[in-house]
Amino acid sequence: MPPCVIEKDRSRALYTVMWLCTLAAWCVSLSTATSDIFTCSVPEDPVSARFGHVATMPCWLTPSMNAEDLEVRWYRPKDFDNPVLLYRERKIQEASQQSQFEGRTSLGLREVTSEGLKGGDVTLKLVNVTLRDQGEYVCYVSSNQGYEIASVFLNVTVMGSPPLLSAVRTDADSVNVSCVSHGWKPRPRLQWSDGRQTLKPEKLDYSSGANGLVSAHSWVLSSPSSAPWVSCSLVLSEGEELEGRVDLRNLASVPETSSGLQTAVIILALLLLLSVVFIGVLYKKRGNKSTRVPEGDIVDIKTMSQVEDLVDIETMRQAGVDVTLDPKTAHRHLTVSQNGKIVRDSEDNVCPPGNRAYILGTHGFTSGNSAYWEVRLDKENVGIKESWWVGLASGSVKRQGDVPATPSNGFWFLSSDKEKGLRLNMTPNILLPANPRPQTLGVYLDYDKGVLSFINVKDNKLIVTVRAMFIGEVFPLFNPGKGDKAPMTILDVSRYKTDTVKVSVSERESNVAPPVEEAETDALLASNQSHNHQTSESKDR
Repeated sequence: MPPCVIEKDRSRALYTVMWLCTLAAWCVSLSTATSDIFTCSVPEDPVSARFGHVATMPCWLTPSMNAEDLEVRWYRPKDFDNPVLLYRERKIQEASQQSQFEGRTSLGLREVTSEGLKGGDVTLKLVNVTLRDQGEYVCYVSSNQGYEIASVFLNVTVMGSPPLLSAVRTDADSVNVSCVSHGWKPRPRLQWSDGRQTLKPEKLDYSSGANGLVSAHSWVLSSPSSAPWVSCSLVLSEGEELEGRVDLRNLASVPETSSGLQTAVIILALLLLLSVVFIGVLYKKRGNKSTRVPEGDIVDIKTMSQVEDLVDIETMRQAGVDVTLDPKTAHRHLTVSQNGKIVRDSEDNVCPPGNRAYILGTHGFTSGNSAYWEVRLDKENVGIKESWWVGLASGSVKRQGDVPATPSNGFWFLSSDKEKGLRLNMTPNILLPANPRPQTLGVYLDYDKGVLSFINVKDNKLIVTVRAMFIGEVFPLFNPGKGDKAPMTILDVSRYKTDTVKVSVSERESNVAPPVEEAETDALLASNQSHNHQTSESKDR
């Protein structure tokens, strides 16, 4: 074979080998393109978010690159086609989004200095977190060369209800203090203190409801001579805490009796209590319209155990009524507007210390009633009221004169004290934790079920629910306090009703007034501008 032919064949073989090597390298590069271009990075630990707050689930591309032209999809496992959020073609695609997440998701920032999509940050932001949101979320990012995924787990935590404390004296220098709170997630740590030392509880129980929320109940023995108050605190692992306190100094004393006599007294008291309850039920069944109330503070204090229900204020508003103040029931130390919607303490006739100046509404409620009303407790450029009562009163309080404002005398209300905060008019008084004072307070009454609830309208949050046995006609109760610059304004919530709600009321004499005018509020404020704000020591009247 001629040398030229041999040389030509060698050249072809060498070219073929080089071409095959190049093709192999190209195939390898294609098979590894996805991992060589970017990966999705997420935190190693689960993400935690408070119920009702904002959850941020970080996910970012490594190495950092512009993701504006990529597809970003967040979805729950096994639900790829119904995403939590879908970003494609440089915009959010809402058509295929899960209904559970509508209006609640967006692309957020994993840190303040993040450049967002331009810097490869594809973090998911979820607002108004609910219990159903807990679980795994998949971060999926794809390009024309492949895709990458990573998973983030979201834990939803819940701050439960404020701890409610009650105290009962067991002997001359011993008090049994109990603490109860509902609706926590995860299980909180409960601890007792008297301000000097941590107290060891006599008993501590936790229980879980069907929705996985935890309730805590505990009690401890303390001595008023060693400490004036006792506190109960519940703490989550994240350091979030709620505290309640009870004053031990003004508890009724226990008379000294022999053990036999003491047992007889207890049995007699129980029989008397059962008799009172039986008589109350009998009166109710017979449709008795008497305004008498049962002897003793037969009241059960509870809070909502279902946290999802805390924001259901719109349902309550369907029972909205237009409450008007009855000037004929007003204490002489009060000033009432002409339309019966605004009340405050009088500048010219100052209420003496120890007196109670309250006013009732014109409408009363009896069996078959459910009602809801709202009270504004602040004024723009003036501030929030620090001293007030809002609740219910039996129609008999007009005839009783100056009697203790307790449930046994026909009073059920929530009050605000400048120094001690919110409390219920129980015996002894039940102090609620130092929550922010409400700007607008909602009151919901279900007469037949014996339910009286107080709601912070701005936060859509239940403050506390009182359960009691109402007998006869009860009326909205208002006490504007003493020395506050802001007045107490009754709002018309009947306008929120979308359906007809039957609320039977008995009118005294006044007609329903038109909505409150801002000018009238200002006029009442002007008449009291000379008030010394230092007098608002929030003394209960």
